[in-house]
Amino acid sequence: MIVSEPLHIKNSLIEALQKKLPGEDAHRRMLPNGRKLHPEKGLTNMIQSSVLMLIFPENGELKTCLIRRPANMRNHGGQIAFPGGRFEPSDNDLVYTALRESFEEIGLKDNLIEVLGLLTPIYIQVSNFTINPIIGWCERLPLLKIDRHEVDELFIIPFAQLFHPTNFLSKEVTTPRGNFQAPGYFIEPLFIWGATAMILSEFKEIYTSIQGLSSGMI
Repeated sequence: MIVSEPLHIKNSLIEALQKKLPGEDAHRRMLPNGRKLHPEKGLTNMIQSSVLMLIFPENGELKTCLIRRPANMRNHGGQIAFPGGRFEPSDNDLVYTALRESFEEIGLKDNLIEVLGLLTPIYIQVSNFTINPIIGWCERLPLLKIDRHEVDELFIIPFAQLFHPTNFLSKEVTTPRGNFQAPGYFIEPLFIWGATAMILSEFKEIYTSIQGLSSGMI
């Protein structure tokens, strides 16, 4: 995947994130078998949370960072995710939540980040969370330091590798609620599925459209 001038990409993303988003159509491509895209009618007690998808150029490529949650976490333990967490009453808004959690989890300082916009919220049936994805930009790979209580590993992944057509597959996953098939992105040794894959699916549609590439690829 050829990357245009980073400044052009950043400005194009800002513009694209203000328009109608791919949203549910992109999410549905990565929806695990048996999972619902919407909460039950009348359900109003969803837990609001937000995550940060950080984008930065390095060695002529655009990259992002993902984390692996500790296996002993109550919700989504062991899964690949973006830094983030639940909204706290003391948070100014959901953008603040994503920035605060990113600093707590991976040591990312908010003064290094330019917030470009938001993607479509995603409802997670098994944990009753609504995840609000925040897109952030950093001019270079920042100095990061993970909190071992909240993060097992940190991964820096180029978009060209992440979105290569051969890296999309469906795989059986094992969870505390049983085994089932889930579509996702496979980057040895990572299998990215669930909410993180749904976020990436929506972002990829936007990214490929501004790059002039086929938006039909997963």
